[in-house]
Amino acid sequence: MTDSKILVAPREIKDQVEKASRVLLCEASVADRLAEDITFCEIHYGQGISSWLEIADADSKTLSKTLKNSLELRLPTGCESADVHFDPPIPFALLARSLHIQENNGIRWSCATEVTSGNSAIDSVHLKFDASLSPLPNQKITDAFSTGLKISLREWNQLNEIASQFLLSEELLDQS
Repeated sequence: MTDSKILVAPREIKDQVEKASRVLLCEASVADRLAEDITFCEIHYGQGISSWLEIADADSKTLSKTLKNSLELRLPTGCESADVHFDPPIPFALLARSLHIQENNGIRWSCATEVTSGNSAIDSVHLKFDASLSPLPNQKITDAFSTGLKISLREWNQLNEIASQFLLSEELLDQS
């Protein structure tokens, strides 16, 4: 049996991931970055929401370490190349947008493991300066904004359930 799909705008994904991340006690700027990363991954590679749901299931210490590790992905100043290692491996969904930005700035990347989706577990990334790289086209982003994204209805419902806890009900607000 295949999973039912729903058509969702990228902005809806970003908003729901951001709210759900705040429910998990992520600071506002971290939740915003995480939402951008997951939305980008969902557009370009798929399984961004699935990856976020797996991250959300982790305990807070693991979640914090995973998010911190994803921020360390960069080519150090003055270096032509570098290998960045992650222990434990982290989902590609947290790296995809950063790698795309770096590629648009002349840094070629490759992963030790094959990247098939946002759920791909990445334990290392090789970064190498390459002045011959040109900016990547954004046709997938244009298409996603024009027609939306087909995503798993089950995953969308799980995300919405968590995100719905972000706002207090009117009844609770009236009581305070």
